[in-house]
Amino acid sequence: VGRVRPMEGPVDGEVTASPRPSVAWGLGHVGLGWLVGLVATVAAMGIMVAIVGDTAAEDPSLAVGALVQGALYLGLVGVPAWLVVVRGVRWADLGWAAPASGGRWRGVWQGLTIGVVAQVVVVPAIYLPVLLLTDDLDVSGPARELVDRADGLGIALLVLMVVVLAPMAEELFFRGLALRALESRMARRGALVASAVFFGVTHFQLLQLPALIMIGLVCGWLAQRDGTLGRAVWAHVGFNATTTVILLAG
Repeated sequence: VGRVRPMEGPVDGEVTASPRPSVAWGLGHVGLGWLVGLVATVAAMGIMVAIVGDTAAEDPSLAVGALVQGALYLGLVGVPAWLVVVRGVRWADLGWAAPASGGRWRGVWQGLTIGVVAQVVVVPAIYLPVLLLTDDLDVSGPARELVDRADGLGIALLVLMVVVLAPMAEELFFRGLALRALESRMARRGALVASAVFFGVTHFQLLQLPALIMIGLVCGWLAQRDGTLGRAVWAHVGFNATTTVILLAG
C-alpha cells in the first residue's frame, strides 16, 4: 500500500498561489466614488457659469478651478470616508497609516526624490521619440494655464490645489481604494497596471496620458511595496511640485 503524503503545506519545488487580499469594498464603490465626483464637478461648473457667466467655463479663474476640484473630492474622498464612518473600514485598511517608528522622514525624502526624478528624467524620456519628430508638443500646457492665472494669493491657492490636496485625495482614492479593490479580483501586477490606466484616463488629458500612467505605476508600486500610502503620496507631491516650481520660475 502506498503512503499518502499529509497535506500540511508545499514541499520543496512546489509553488502555491498566494491568496488575494480581501477588502470590505469592491469596484462598485470605486465606480460610485468617481461618478459622485464627476457629477459634483459638472454641477459646480454649472453653478459657476450661472453666477459668473460663460467665462467660468471658457477661461476659469483659480478660484473656479479650486471649487471644481473640491467638488471632485466629494467622491474621491467622500466614498472612502463613508466606508470608514458607516461600514467600519479603518483608514489603515485604505493604506492611510503612520509609518514604522523612525521611518517617517526617510519615507518623505525618498518619496519626494522619486517624484522629482520621475518628472525631470522619466517624463522627458517618454516623450523623447515624439520630440525628435516635432517641436510642437506642450506636455505642460494644462499646468501652465493654471500657473499663468496665479499671482499673489493665487500662488498659495495653486500650491494648495496641485501640490497638497491633489496628491492626498488622489492617492487615497486611486491607490488606497481602487488599487486594493482591483487586487482582490486579479493578480497584483494586473491590478497595478489597471489602476494606473484608470488614474491616467480619468484625467481626460490625452497628450499627458503616458506621463500620468507612468506616475500612476510608480505610486502604485510604492503603495504595493510599502503596504501604506506614505511614500506614494510624497512621490505624487514631488512630481506635481516639480512642474509647479519650474513653471512659476519660468
